[in-house]
Amino acid sequence: MALATLLCLAAGAAVGLAGGLRSCAPTATPVDQTRPLSTAEAQRLATMRVHNYRDARAGLRATLGRPGSELRLTGWVDWGRTLAYFAVSGPGAQQQYGLLQAVPGVIATRAAAPTPQAGAATPQAAGPAPATPPPAPPRDAWRVRPASAGTPHPGPLDSFIALLFAIAHTRPDPVDLLARSDARWLGRERTGGAAVDVLLGPAVPPQAAPATPAGPGRQAAPPSTGTPAHRTPGPTPPTSLAAMGGAVRYWLDGDARLHRLEALLADDIPVTADFDRTQRPTLTAIAALGGRPVTPRAVTTAEARLLARMRQRNLGNGGARVALAVPTVPDANLRGTGWVDWREPTLYLRLRDLDRPAEPALLRAAQAGVALRPAPQKAPTGNDAMPPLPPPAGGWTVVPWERRGDARGGLDLDLLVNEAVSMGSPSPDDAQALRRSAAWLRSDRIGSTSVAVFEIPKPAEKGGARGSARLRYWVDRSGLLRRLELRTRTGAFAQLDLTPAEVPRLRALPAP
Repeated sequence: MALATLLCLAAGAAVGLAGGLRSCAPTATPVDQTRPLSTAEAQRLATMRVHNYRDARAGLRATLGRPGSELRLTGWVDWGRTLAYFAVSGPGAQQQYGLLQAVPGVIATRAAAPTPQAGAATPQAAGPAPATPPPAPPRDAWRVRPASAGTPHPGPLDSFIALLFAIAHTRPDPVDLLARSDARWLGRERTGGAAVDVLLGPAVPPQAAPATPAGPGRQAAPPSTGTPAHRTPGPTPPTSLAAMGGAVRYWLDGDARLHRLEALLADDIPVTADFDRTQRPTLTAIAALGGRPVTPRAVTTAEARLLARMRQRNLGNGGARVALAVPTVPDANLRGTGWVDWREPTLYLRLRDLDRPAEPALLRAAQAGVALRPAPQKAPTGNDAMPPLPPPAGGWTVVPWERRGDARGGLDLDLLVNEAVSMGSPSPDDAQALRRSAAWLRSDRIGSTSVAVFEIPKPAEKGGARGSARLRYWVDRSGLLRRLELRTRTGAFAQLDLTPAEVPRLRALPAP
């Protein structure tokens, strides 16, 4: 997680302190009041990330930007789950006003209307922004996008979230490297009633350079005498904080717990963040970020039999009404409603993009491929509008499955829709094979229905860690599939919900 976007306000640190040190606070600290870290201070700074990880959760208030154009974040961070949840406000929030959840690499936002004092309402807002996030996040109107922190032009908010996740780790930083770095002691203060040391340190843990084998391209042979193999010294680890992701100003108490940080983000945007460890609620991720945490285990014999009969049970039910949500690439947040008929088998959806609601489309999928066309102008509108019946006779573009996709592989929408079409079968699957490969992830609910969430790895995924497969299956106690969930290429999750219902007979897919 190299945070190259984090810049250093301490300009002297980038050049060996030759030009004097300016702190990462808006107010400069005179150079003669700073000094290198003592051994005890280096040890405290080295264990800061471990304490954050072990504390798991903390309340947070942060300000990005300068007075009059600042963006304010209020909420919590869960370092154990690597999840952040904020209310976003302030005169600099603009289109970001509302709620935000984030995991590494993925940002989810829910627009809200600013208060009258803050400005005009945001388009397509979902109500006024709360001062703090509601404990149970709303289920609807979330938009998902890839985080920009690793791109050539990162946004300040995304850079701050990357920094927030980078200050927690399972292992301490190397103390010797910190002691040799340009980290500095800046002074003593009090914050939140606690006495703290203010230390200038790295955004990411310093890394020891690997040793260089003796001879070009060769590994030195182990000697038979028991003496160490000769190696030429490896490259000297960089000591500048700029080489460690940038400089950050940390307020640490005597127990190495972080109370505040300050840094400079992309586009020279200052950030100040205060942490409150008395606020430690359990955070709930929205569905697009994975929902409740999973604790994978092997399926039992009874669960394997339930999964083996799932497709047979689906076919016996005929079909289902479906609702689809796909946060995908490029920036599109698709929603869909329609039916799946396992007797044909075929699927028929009305699709829309949250940011382009006036351009709905119709999609039909079968084992042969996918057919698409714009929705008729006189078709019903609204979030829950179903596709017209019977399906329009003309205007379809039919593409076989093998011709879909792009340079990165199968499209998220296609993978989810194709799996849904294949979920009916007249005979049970192999329960013994499922006993070996499938995993139980967690119990959950869809509305009032209790379900168990499973994963069944595809052949290319076998051998991977439990819980890492792309597809998840939400199955009720009777064996019916109630939700298909897909880990998208952005790292977010897409859902296709299935509600048992009478399904109209759908026309066969038109010929290509």
